Amino acid sequence: MDWGRAKSILIYAFLALNIVLGYQLWQDIRDRMHSDKDWRSLSAETIRTMEEKQIQIKGPIPSETPSLREITYRYKVKQDQPVPLINEELGKVVFSHSETIAALEDEIPHIEEYWYDDSYRDNMFVLHQMMPTGYPIFDVRLDLFYDNQKITEYRQQYMELVESDEAPAQTVLPASKALGKLIEDHLPSGSVIKSIKLGYHGQQFDTDIQVAAPVWRVVLENGNDIFYVSANNAAVEHYQVDKKEKEA
Repeated sequence: MDWGRAKSILIYAFLALNIVLGYQLWQDIRDRMHSDKDWRSLSAETIRTMEEKQIQIKGPIPSETPSLREITYRYKVKQDQPVPLINEELGKVVFSHSETIAALEDEIPHIEEYWYDDSYRDNMFVLHQMMPTGYPIFDVRLDLFYDNQKITEYRQQYMELVESDEAPAQTVLPASKALGKLIEDHLPSGSVIKSIKLGYHGQQFDTDIQVAAPVWRVVLENGNDIFYVSANNAAVEHYQVDKKEKEA
């Protein structure tokens, strides 16, 4: 037997096997990435712009397109300054929504109507009041301030809906279309998108009654830039978190 030739054949066979396995692994990773983030929902033009501007999307792209309408509401509570907890022992920092509600429901009215935001500041958790539709009102917040692993203070906004001659519900624009508008016309090169979420937002006026419409909220990873993209017509509003708010 020609051992040298047999050895060469075995080496080539293992090399070919490694190539096949490597290709299959690459395909699995690519398919999983596409499945998780649903990049296939983006247009070819948007993907091309992402590559040219080196824009990344780290979170999944939502696929829901419910029918939603504008809402009209008034603030019943709008605290400007944090309120200390009466019993700080109840405010042990936990990362379970149900445990937080159970611990603080006697201290903070209506806490069961709020849900954690996926963003937070260095010294506080942010929650938003939820609509019966299951989507948050980004302008109505409950801030939980913590220190030394305990929640010590809170600052609450709470609203109630007001009956009005509302426009009929409309099917919201897909998140992929909202992202396309944002990526192609508004985001600077090198942007990293942290999260995309559907909810309600409106300009805040110094009046008793406020109006909010369905929007896609896009948060950048830098923590400074938030974009609200209308879920009806893709109009874009850019909001920057100022230094005072981040340190509040």
